[in-house]
Amino acid sequence: MTQDDLHDEIDTGTTEGERNGEVWDIMNLTKAQERAVKYSGRNLQLIACAGSGKTEVVARRVAHLLTKRGKNRLEPRNIVAFTFTNKAAVELKERVIQRTNDITGLADMYVGTIHGFCLELLQNEVPKYLKYEVLKPVQQVLYVNYKSMETGLIGLRKPSGTNLYLSALNVLREDTISKRWLNAFKRHPSYEHSVAGGLEKYRAQITKDSYFDFSAILEITVEELSKSKRLRKQISHRIKYVVVDEYQDVNPIQEKLIRLLHGLGAGLCVVGDDDQTIYQWRGSSVENIRTFEDRYPDVKQIRLQENFRSSRGVIETASDFIARVPSRLPKAMKFADAQRYEPGDVVALAFDSPEQEAGYIAETTKSLRGVAFNDGSGRRGLSWSDMAILLRSVKHNGSVIAQALKDAGIPFIVNGLTNLFETKEVRAARDLFHFIAGNNIWINKTEQEPPTAKELRQSWENSELGLTKPQLTRALRYIKRIRDNLHAENESRLPSIQEIFLKFLERAEIREEDVPDDRGQVVFFNFGRFSEIISDWETIRFASKPMHRFCGFAKFLYYEAEDSYSEGSEDRDYVVPDAVQVTTVHQAKGREWPVVFLPALLRNRFPPSKRRNGIWDLIPSAVIKNAERYNGSIEDERRLFYVAMTRSKKFLHLTWAPIEGKGNRYARGSEFWNDISTSRWVERHQPDYRNRKRTRPKPRTAIANVEFSFSELRYLFECGYQFKLRVLYGFDSPINRAMGYGKSLHDALAEIHHRAMRGKKVHETDVPDLVDRHLRTPYAFGELRQKLRQAALRDITNYIRDNADEFRHIEFSEQVVEVHLGDGVSLKGRIDLVRRTDKDQTTIVDLKSNERSHQENVTETQLHTYALGYKTLTGRNPDFVETYELKERTSKPRVVNEKFIDDVRKKTKKAASALRKMRLEPAPAAKKCGECDFSSLCSASLA
Repeated sequence: MTQDDLHDEIDTGTTEGERNGEVWDIMNLTKAQERAVKYSGRNLQLIACAGSGKTEVVARRVAHLLTKRGKNRLEPRNIVAFTFTNKAAVELKERVIQRTNDITGLADMYVGTIHGFCLELLQNEVPKYLKYEVLKPVQQVLYVNYKSMETGLIGLRKPSGTNLYLSALNVLREDTISKRWLNAFKRHPSYEHSVAGGLEKYRAQITKDSYFDFSAILEITVEELSKSKRLRKQISHRIKYVVVDEYQDVNPIQEKLIRLLHGLGAGLCVVGDDDQTIYQWRGSSVENIRTFEDRYPDVKQIRLQENFRSSRGVIETASDFIARVPSRLPKAMKFADAQRYEPGDVVALAFDSPEQEAGYIAETTKSLRGVAFNDGSGRRGLSWSDMAILLRSVKHNGSVIAQALKDAGIPFIVNGLTNLFETKEVRAARDLFHFIAGNNIWINKTEQEPPTAKELRQSWENSELGLTKPQLTRALRYIKRIRDNLHAENESRLPSIQEIFLKFLERAEIREEDVPDDRGQVVFFNFGRFSEIISDWETIRFASKPMHRFCGFAKFLYYEAEDSYSEGSEDRDYVVPDAVQVTTVHQAKGREWPVVFLPALLRNRFPPSKRRNGIWDLIPSAVIKNAERYNGSIEDERRLFYVAMTRSKKFLHLTWAPIEGKGNRYARGSEFWNDISTSRWVERHQPDYRNRKRTRPKPRTAIANVEFSFSELRYLFECGYQFKLRVLYGFDSPINRAMGYGKSLHDALAEIHHRAMRGKKVHETDVPDLVDRHLRTPYAFGELRQKLRQAALRDITNYIRDNADEFRHIEFSEQVVEVHLGDGVSLKGRIDLVRRTDKDQTTIVDLKSNERSHQENVTETQLHTYALGYKTLTGRNPDFVETYELKERTSKPRVVNEKFIDDVRKKTKKAASALRKMRLEPAPAAKKCGECDFSSLCSASLA
């Protein structure tokens, strides 16, 4: 369950029923919740305390708008719902589906992040943006370092680190900047060598290379919506209601987008809690939620104050603590009888050393495992996955805790890529590429030479992967050959970094099931994350000369990689293993556990010592409204601590220990710990849980919902183990130099289809312009790029010649569809093309641009999945599904088979069940394994 679940006790015995023409689960809503669901005015502000069931209330409000009778009833396409994470979006959409009896057209209702909405709007409505790729934050850093002159980093009047430079660029684009200052500064001689001047260079360069970063997505959307009459008219006609979850964390440009949508006629429902504002350092402003009622007309403010998650001890301790923050919106979090408080549930303890503190945490997790816990649907024994250790910084405080858990034999996972390089197997992988590069690297002011062949062997032997001497010898012989070719500048014989990594694992015969001590899943999960790091590097640096590429990668692994992956990034976890989770408080937002530990509560650590934000060395703080929020304040840290405490359902352990060797800096407990220690609910001695009722440990449900993309579903149908390696572990394929060609063709055809749907003809003479606008093959150079351009000219010209008469029959192009199969299982993807004939028959067309063949049964299944999505969208079955081979100019239609559709439903549910149980077995076949990028990691394939 997640942050916003209403407690299961309220749901018990629910049935389906109708009320005033609406389909509802009959459930006991509070009076405030009922008012929020049924409010009929334009603008609504829900002030939602922690654990108050806001997701359920929002889902029911959306269902109310979609199912109520009368002229004010909305269609799914009229509603946009912004969530803070994709995971929250999947949960909200699933609840809306359950509350509306799966009404037709729900795929047209946008539920997701603001960035996702803006990207979709730009790429659907402005053709030139179809080919733009989104830079992940790490790729953005690599990109600016790689093109430091072109992006304005080199040449700054005040030299700056890349992360700080990018933070300053983001502030200039996403915050409210004094236009008078900016216009005056442009005439100043130093402008060209400033961040403001660098921004112009940076914008020009990412546009030239067809990239979006996250700020650009927002910035360009606001610009297009502000200036395009056609787009404004279209949005005004379509969007009638906007929901904004976690409203307290929106920043100025996001608020500007929300105001634009409101100005085009949309009603608003904003949901949030000023006490849970935790992203001011990224530009969010608590004033947004505090002043909403003053800035928008006809606002109804409703408070959701009952906490359906936690015990009275947790609720009142947290409430007393947050009450010290001044200027809060009036509210009072109330106990709703969700969990019974028992003495010893909430404790505050001090220890003599971090090792002693970590030992206490490890022993307490052991003693709590098996304690009977009321999870709403009944009692079960607590298990490892019911426990979380939340830190202000995993980097600074996670190692000693991880070591204690490991020594105690307790399974645990550290979220994000933090501490990845502390694992033996990833350190060995890093040594691998330092050996190949052969360059010296400075670490902590000490020059470190590359490992010798003997030292590299020792590193892999220390990784404890169960490798035999012949296996390791064979793999290292391959690596030595790569190094020799690199230093002989024999470029023609050098594979990509990703290919080298996979080939090494192949030659070493490293298999998940062969790793000793049942560590296979953890090791392969870590190798998968290392593969993602390689992919991020090669996405940006693939065109570099080999020596620069390999030496640069080795330096990146030592200098930057550990700090480049944010501690607050969201893991994509289809499956949560039965393990204690070590994570940051920021990552824990929106989640909950029966047991929460808050260790390392040190003065100058939580809250941290106040520091001036370095961006003010690059931008005058006076030109930004409320610039002080970027520096952080004690009130901000108090809100963050409040969020941490309210993740707990029942058990809450708050601890600290002095850190030696740091003088007096980390020698005392946090003032927050002192504040908590005065609560009458908090025990000051170590609890004894031996007399608590106990039962068999049973992990909480690993995942609430499963959402597949169509391509992921194809991988799962082809081979469960391929899906596991690719999607769950994160292994990435080596870059194909022609990568991007297929998407470019699809983008050009999408523009042709959209033009035709608006009554505009496309002629063969338009093809060169279409190709130049959409062709993006960033890894193809010289002769290969020219070949791809000629192929695109040929394929698109032939497509127009062969299909021009059919363009007038197009119903949909690049249409988003969803399939909801019940039990929290859903599919989401795009249909390339839908045509309707003069006989009113419908054909779904899947355009194929590559030569890779799939098993016939997999192709048939995928096509019928599209048919399912079309029926969900329109309420009608298509008559035909077909594949169209662009190169061969041939189509292969199939009659839609209802029995096959039913089989697809069953097969997909079975696949989701296998995923939940982690029963992702290989399905070897000679042709299929021969085309799989990861067959070398699979024993079944090699057999």
